[in-house]
Amino acid sequence: MKHIFYIYILSLALLKSQTEETVVDSSDLINSDSLSIISSDTSSQSLDIDVSPIVALSNPDENVVLGPLTLDAGYKGFLWGNPFTSNISTSLNFIDADSLTYEKLYRGMLGEDSVAIVYSFADSGFWKVEIDFILDQNNFESQIENFRRIEKNLSSIYGPPKNINQKESGVSSSYSNILNQKFSFATYRSSWDITPAIVELYLNSLVLNPVTDLPVFSGDFSFLKLVYFNPDFMHSSLPLPDQKPLPSIFDIY
Repeated sequence: MKHIFYIYILSLALLKSQTEETVVDSSDLINSDSLSIISSDTSSQSLDIDVSPIVALSNPDENVVLGPLTLDAGYKGFLWGNPFTSNISTSLNFIDADSLTYEKLYRGMLGEDSVAIVYSFADSGFWKVEIDFILDQNNFESQIENFRRIEKNLSSIYGPPKNINQKESGVSSSYSNILNQKFSFATYRSSWDITPAIVELYLNSLVLNPVTDLPVFSGDFSFLKLVYFNPDFMHSSLPLPDQKPLPSIFDIY
């Protein structure tokens, strides 16, 4: 009888230990998954950005195998020529995928800059990524400083730009006639030929002076864009418009 009693006690102890071993805190699982996703995503993209677990887990383009991290292959591991249905590895927030324009939109932080990024697809697949930097629309000088800062960073990687075009005109920041508001205008453009890709940095700065809460013309007029594209994949099935023949000089004079 004692033996049966001891066997019963041992059985209860064994059952209890097995039950305790299988109890796991679900929050630990969520946190560990989130950390692994964030860690792998940010390291692959080389972005100084924090992503919350909710955003990371809700991104439909996570857990993607990256290609080579070189411009001859693609943009940050996303290969040139990939179809629109391909998943994109990024720690930015997914916003929208437009099946009519074949574009995917993301927003977030790229280093110290707040950006919107659009991946564009043609008939031949992925051919361009366009990065829009969020600017202070009322600060003419800061817009130019942002361009020069980004240009310097790109030049440290790709060397001096192949082409440079810079123009400025308008009034100074000290202009104060609120009844005759005028625009300060600047266009800065630098490009790098990283065969087979091309890198374009373009600032269109248009700021109304003096800065006032009663502007004659309202809206955001300035933009700063960084574009990576591969001309080998700029293919469209839409026919090009017919070129009209130029008139002969004898038809004019």
